[in-house]
Parts: sequence; C-alpha cells; structure tokens
Amino acid sequence: MDASTDDGFGSSRDDGRGQSEGSADELLAAVFGARSLLLMRRHRSNAAQRARRRRFVGSVAGRRPNRPRHFDQGMRGIMRDYFGVDGQLPVYGEETFERRFRMSRSVFIRIYEAIRHRPFWRQSINATGRPQAYAVQKLVAAFRVLAYGQSYDRADEYVRLSKS
Repeated sequence: MDASTDDGFGSSRDDGRGQSEGSADELLAAVFGARSLLLMRRHRSNAAQRARRRRFVGSVAGRRPNRPRHFDQGMRGIMRDYFGVDGQLPVYGEETFERRFRMSRSVFIRIYEAIRHRPFWRQSINATGRPQAYAVQKLVAAFRVLAYGQSYDRADEYVRLSKS
C-alpha cells in the first residue's frame, strides 16, 4: 500500500503536502496544549502580582502627608462649648444644646455611653502612629449632619474631622 491509500483506520491518508492527517492532528493538539500552558502561566503570574500588590494603602509613612486635623483642639472645643471643663460651666446652656442637637444633654450622654466602646467609635491609632478622632467628635459630627442636614465635610470646620 502506498501513502495515499487507507490503512483501514483512516489515519494515514496523504493530505497532498507530504503530511498525513494523523500528524496534522497531533501537531494541532501540541500547539493548543502549548498555548493553554502559556496562558495558564501568564494567568498565575498576573494573579501572583495582584496578590503582592496592596489593595488599600491608608495612612502610610513616606506618602503625601495628611492635612493636620488637630483632633485634641476639636475635642477641647466641644467639651468647653457643650459640657464645661475644669469646673467651669459650658459656654452654651441646655436650651442651646437642645436646639443644636435636637435632644437633651442627658440623652446625648446616654447615647455616647452606649456606643463609645464599639469598634467604629473608639479612638484608634493610624499607620503613622497618630491618634485619630475621639468618639465624642464622631458623635457630634453625626448629630450635626442629622440635625441640620449638613454635609459630612462641614464637620471639618468645627469638629475637626477629615472628609469622609
């Protein structure tokens, strides 16, 4: 039998270029296998790079410095204005407090006592080692937004919080 005849299995026919159909199929399978291997390696490499890359950076030493917020000044101002410090009376009385926060001072203090130990409300330390806002500052800012319908950014002026 010559190369152009069937061997009974249909795999040794000559395709006119000197190659049999079986070797062409094998070559095609090898090319697809090599391509899929290349794509798989590339995918693993990209996945490894994504895993090494930090998704959220936050406050990191060496980056552009954050604007100084002076959280202590904001806390002193709130305490002086609404609660009194060093035995002095608060600057604003109970009537002004109720008008500004839409609740009495005793209700505000009860809410503060109930939430101050929860994770969001606790004062935390950022990545650069500086303390963040106090719970009272966050609560005052939240009530100012609710009572006046102000934007979050307005709290920056009085309460000394950063933009959200």
